Amino acid sequence: MGTGVCVQLLTHFPYPSYWLSNLAYVFWIADICLFAFFMALGILRVFMFPAIAKNIIDDFSQTSYLGAIVVAWETIVLGVAQFYSSRTAGIYAAEAMFWIAVVGSSFVAFGGIYFMYTRQKAHSLEQVNGVWFLTFIPLIVCSTLGGAVAPHLSYENGILVLFVSFLMWSLGVGMSFMLVPIYIWRLMSTLLPPQAVIVSTFVPIGPFGMGAYSTQQLASGLARRIAQRNFTLTNPPQPPSDGAYIATIGEAIQWAGIILALFQLAVASFFLVEGVLAICTRAPGPFNVAFWSFVFPCGVYANAWNLMSTNLRNEGLKGWAASCTVAVVLLWLFCASMSFWKGVWQGKLFFAPGLQGSLEKQEIEKRHIDPERPSNEDHNPYGLAFHTTHTGEQVHRKARSDGSYKKVRIDD
Repeated sequence: MGTGVCVQLLTHFPYPSYWLSNLAYVFWIADICLFAFFMALGILRVFMFPAIAKNIIDDFSQTSYLGAIVVAWETIVLGVAQFYSSRTAGIYAAEAMFWIAVVGSSFVAFGGIYFMYTRQKAHSLEQVNGVWFLTFIPLIVCSTLGGAVAPHLSYENGILVLFVSFLMWSLGVGMSFMLVPIYIWRLMSTLLPPQAVIVSTFVPIGPFGMGAYSTQQLASGLARRIAQRNFTLTNPPQPPSDGAYIATIGEAIQWAGIILALFQLAVASFFLVEGVLAICTRAPGPFNVAFWSFVFPCGVYANAWNLMSTNLRNEGLKGWAASCTVAVVLLWLFCASMSFWKGVWQGKLFFAPGLQGSLEKQEIEKRHIDPERPSNEDHNPYGLAFHTTHTGEQVHRKARSDGSYKKVRIDD
């Protein structure tokens, strides 16, 4: 996600340059390689431990993370539409990949909520966090993808893609707005998230920053299609006598898109300020994977300002958008270098989300602190893994062959 959004930032930089386009292409290739590598690892893990798939469905935080996979796919498709729009095969591929993204986004959004109230345990207010927005962000990114692909399609196919994209944007932004009061009430009731995941307070920027970009793009696409066929709601789909009337309609649609985008950018700016204040209040501590929560939300926020500054042709906005873009790219460089250092070089960074990954991480940390200390399983003949909860209670869990755990009595 973070690498993919950098592609869009460099492509839509307010001060375009040929070398920026080449650099964006390098980022896009890196995005494809990273996506393929981690998807292969994820699929291999599920095949080796089939019960993991059930755990993903039964834990909403893990279900939400499926949205990150869909968004990563969508950033790749945006690159196809951007770099290969001049080739017929590229457009066909982008259109086919768009419909795959529609299916994936719909599954995460509809399936995630359905599993939430049918398969999963009752949720408490303390469990609400910024990751929940990942359930609906893929819908909004998919609408952006449709806006990028539609101009290169035939009139009929382009209208269909725009229609679906408007539906995806409406659902994604609408559900995100419904989640906002729950999320804010959670912060008011139970205070900030733990230090290790404090950067998740930046995730709510994502749907509204991406929504602001998508709104402007879809409005421009609709205005272009209306002008192409001189279509109006009060006249048959045939050229009317007054061409200025059609131009006025298109102009009004684009201004409506800009106004709606400003509304969403205002909400995104609120969460940006609150996120900065949150990390100033509670420092995030040592680098971990959660730091990547900075990159994508801030990236789509900057990208929305890039398009806004271009549409309004305002030099002040261009300077602000360029500053945001540079800051996000520097943030990406920091996260990428630290991920390589701690993840690849030291092997201390990557763990599966959820309880199972937490237990694995704690056991590895114990061995790292005292290498001569045997693991928990060596202390008892039952293969028990000991986990101390936040209340100080010691929970005994027995490892299954699939890598998951189950509670057992110590005298079993």
